[in-house]
Amino acid sequence: NKYKEWFEWIRPNAGAICFVKFKGPLTSEQLGKLLADASISIKPAYCFTDEITQEVENYFRVGFGEKKMPLALDALEKFVGEHQEQWRRCS
Repeated sequence: NKYKEWFEWIRPNAGAICFVKFKGPLTSEQLGKLLADASISIKPAYCFTDEITQEVENYFRVGFGEKKMPLALDALEKFVGEHQEQWRRCS
């Protein structure tokens, strides 16, 4: 809820994978590259579909079953905090 301006998701019914929609000014591929530079890994839309459309280009996949997930979420929260003003200017 803290970053609902930037992200939207529906809790999965089963499993440890969720699809998240980034509502900012970047595609999931662009966001993924910036996150990788910050040592945070996501799987952009092109990793889970054969055809990238505007409908899915802003989605990315997150697996949350690993022990390191709390650390990854902390790093993601820091990243979003550092970039959200820039995203607002671009939106």
